[in-house]
Amino acid sequence: MKLKIFTLIILSAIIFLAGCGHEDTPEAALDEIKIALDERNADMLSKRVDLDEFFSATYDAATVELAKHCDEYGAKYPDDPYFQHSAEFLTNYNAEHKERHLKFLAGVKDAFFARLPEPTTPEENPWAYVANEFELIRRATVVTVKETRQDDDKATVVLDVHGDSSLRGYFIGHMTFELAFHRDEKNRWHFDAVENLDELTPTLVDKAELVWITFF
Repeated sequence: MKLKIFTLIILSAIIFLAGCGHEDTPEAALDEIKIALDERNADMLSKRVDLDEFFSATYDAATVELAKHCDEYGAKYPDDPYFQHSAEFLTNYNAEHKERHLKFLAGVKDAFFARLPEPTTPEENPWAYVANEFELIRRATVVTVKETRQDDDKATVVLDVHGDSSLRGYFIGHMTFELAFHRDEKNRWHFDAVENLDELTPTLVDKAELVWITFF
């Protein structure tokens, strides 16, 4: 599988920053997510975001965006067989392989929280390889809150995301993410989705094209 998976990994990598305040807020939820990732605490993370649900929903949303502009990506990247078919083919292909791709992401998640060491080669342990890349991307990314918009039990947090001066920081570049949150009946905020995926997809595809690795 070509590393289109990095699209999802990059989306996950931006979900962290330092929040503040005693009252629970979307920013406080982000702060707790950051701590959970720093400490590799899966239980703490699960209280703020359902990663499996997020990956599944983002996979479907990304498929829609990729199919919508399949011809454009095919012309821009003629050597990428993934885009050298119709939108219908791409949609059906992703649907057919969704379970396998999400299983791969679940393996990455398990490797991350188990702190598995980076393998000598990606093929040796693809899950640990991507998990370690995820952590390196996290460390190379600087995130600041630009704006928070709240409407009752729904909120959108706008993040300014840019990479540091490292090679991976250069890979991240500069992007703006709009994150959707909801507040539950106990007044706890939970991360749901990236709202501006349609705007981000072209940039994320460009980045994914820079990392071409086949795992299966």
